[in-house]
Amino acid sequence: MSETLDQKPTIGPREQIGLIGLLLSAFSAPFTMAFLIGAVADEFVNSTRGEIGTIATLELFSISIVSIIISRNTHRINRRLVFILAALIVAIGHSLTIYAPDLNTVFIARIISGIGSGAIVATIMATIAKAQNAQMTFALLNSGVGAAGVLLSLVIPRIISIYGMDGAYFIHLVFSLLAFLFILLISFEKDSAEEKITLKPYKGKLGWIAMFGVAFAFFAHGGLLTFSERIGAGLDISVITMGNVFALGGLLTIVGPLIAGFIGSRFGSMKPSIFFLALMVIGSFFVANAWSPLIFYIFVPIFGLLPIMWTPFFLGGMANLDSTGRLAAAHPAFVTMGGAIGPMVMGYISDFGGFSLVGWVAMIIIVISIPMVISGTKEADQKL
Repeated sequence: MSETLDQKPTIGPREQIGLIGLLLSAFSAPFTMAFLIGAVADEFVNSTRGEIGTIATLELFSISIVSIIISRNTHRINRRLVFILAALIVAIGHSLTIYAPDLNTVFIARIISGIGSGAIVATIMATIAKAQNAQMTFALLNSGVGAAGVLLSLVIPRIISIYGMDGAYFIHLVFSLLAFLFILLISFEKDSAEEKITLKPYKGKLGWIAMFGVAFAFFAHGGLLTFSERIGAGLDISVITMGNVFALGGLLTIVGPLIAGFIGSRFGSMKPSIFFLALMVIGSFFVANAWSPLIFYIFVPIFGLLPIMWTPFFLGGMANLDSTGRLAAAHPAFVTMGGAIGPMVMGYISDFGGFSLVGWVAMIIIVISIPMVISGTKEADQKL
């Protein structure tokens, strides 16, 4: 096992900046999905919650499909070509959204953007999982998500309040163009050398069962969090104030994953997974049933933080379970698979039973996911 670890490369600071910056610039729109859903709802006032949720579903589902394809072919792809073409596709998707005359065009544009985002995130995850310092790099990545969340949560709501949906997607277009600068920081010279290293692929099933557990958890979490902006609007909280609340959550997200990275494998993968999933069950109740702005202010940032802080622990276990990186590369597919279904399903549930029912459904689904996640993380911890 030590020989396999010694064969793995180490990702240096320059390349960490490149990989993290590339992911954040290409994935900025999904980070602010709740605000974008609200902006689209205000732009197309005759749309239902189910229809608006379908926008998120289509974008995330396209991310999932492409992530699965990439994860099964990480040993065949040309990373530089994938990054350049995918960044271009993301920019095209944002541009089409800005000029969309109707909701159907928005559907198509978000699918296009999702295709590019999925290719980038899966390739980056596979790259990180193959490194010796995978867990710390995953922690830095999720802290970067928190930093981006702070910036976007302060900017996007203010842009929406002035320029609406078109202004919000223009900001995301600008972010997507930064991807080409970050690609310049990534080294591609060692790709051919890495392919000469023979690593045994993961043959087990429990890791994949854990991945389906992740899909269930993110189905519940994403489906509820997507409508948090609408829940806040029902409490007469302004979109700018909600942006400040999400920015607070982003600050917590910067610190949380770093703690996970420094802790490393000390607590393994299973125990932290149980801990964070249990907190997600509790958080689902308070977010969906927020009876006052104070409850909203307290629990929405915490609820948003939980899966991001959990991810480095989980991915550290999956990278240990499968040294080829394919299991970790599939993680975005399962995350977005669950996240894709969530907004549409929860949207229709809220149409019929309100957000309180959404909360109860989310709680039940997360509870179902816990034994599935335990199965794979327990196997990963046994290999430590």
